[in-house]
Amino acid sequence: MENKKYNTININVITLGDCGVGKTSIIKRIKTGKFEEFYSPTVGFDFFVIKRKYEKKSLIISLNFKDTTGQEEYHGITNQYIRDSHIVLLVFSDLRTLDTIKNRWYTFYKQNANIDNSRFILVGNKSDIFGNDREQLVKQGEQFAEEIDSLFLTCSAKSADNMDNLDRYITQEARRFIDIVEKETEESKEKLKKNNEDKINLNKKVNDSNKGKSKCC
Repeated sequence: MENKKYNTININVITLGDCGVGKTSIIKRIKTGKFEEFYSPTVGFDFFVIKRKYEKKSLIISLNFKDTTGQEEYHGITNQYIRDSHIVLLVFSDLRTLDTIKNRWYTFYKQNANIDNSRFILVGNKSDIFGNDREQLVKQGEQFAEEIDSLFLTCSAKSADNMDNLDRYITQEARRFIDIVEKETEESKEKLKKNNEDKINLNKKVNDSNKGKSKCC
């Protein structure tokens, strides 16, 4: 049986949020299925690649994660790497860091990237320790997600709660982006084809109208 050939397409995913909300833990849990209790905070940014198949299109989606720091002094570096992002994970872990997402990170992204070309996923991490704030966190998260047309879910990189759904959301948004680009490309080709046909028909009409006319002496 002949092996199916897959082309690879790159989708850029960036994480934004304060230090300590678990951005790196989320990516590592999706990539390896494991949780690291102790690790060094991200300095500047880290890169991770996770690959997913898109059978319908015979594609391998390369999810290129840019894991950013939440530290103020590295915002200049972060700024350089957000412009070409397709999917943005806005990560918080409590009411304070959710406020920071609303008032700082989302605004920061809007000011430095083409928001029309991006899809957002608002992620409430550390759901295993939300405690008495759970109801308020979910309520405020849902409200903000609706405001910015974002997907929203709570999860825990530590306990793996809802991580499968987050993985599914990311892959779903990557496929959605590919479908949109493909559709726009096909529409552009059709438009170009129609314009060329119109030019040919116009030239034909002009040539036909000139047939039989005698040249001036």
